[in-house]
Amino acid sequence: MTSLVTLKALNRPMLALMIAGSCLLSNFAHANDPTAKDKKGKVATPAAPVVTEAAPVSVSSTAATVVLTGRIRNEEGQPLAGATVYLQGSAVAVTTDEQGIFSLEVPAAGKKTLRYGYGGYQDRDVVVSSSAPFTMSLHPSNETAKQRKDQ
Repeated sequence: MTSLVTLKALNRPMLALMIAGSCLLSNFAHANDPTAKDKKGKVATPAAPVVTEAAPVSVSSTAATVVLTGRIRNEEGQPLAGATVYLQGSAVAVTTDEQGIFSLEVPAAGKKTLRYGYGGYQDRDVVVSSSAPFTMSLHPSNETAKQRKDQ
C-alpha cells in the first residue's frame, strides 16, 4: 500500500517518464547477453567487433635513435653497391647505394654489432660505439678468391 500511495503522490508527467525509462531499460538490458533472444525467438548474435589498424606513433625520447652512416668498399677500394648492412639481434637492415654508402637508424644507447655482407665476399661483424661515419672493406671469400686466381 505504501508503494501505491507513492505512485499516487507523483504527478502524471513524472510517472510517464518513469514508465518510458523502464521500457527503454528493459529493451537494452540484454543487449550484451549471448543467450538473449530476438523478437522471433532466435538467439541474437552480437555484431562482430570492428578492428582497425592503429596509426603509427612517434618514437619517444626514451627510445632515442641515431643514424649510422658509412661506406663499404671491396679489397681494391671500389664501392660495393648493394652490400647488406644489418643490426644484429634486430630486423633493421639496409643496402648500400651505387657509391657503397649506407645509412642505418639504430638505438642510441649502448654498443651495436653490425654485420656487413656481399655475395662472394666474407661477412664481417663490427662492434660500433660511435655514430661517426666510417669506411668498411670486405674481402672475397676463400672460394671466390680461389676462383679468381684460377681464371
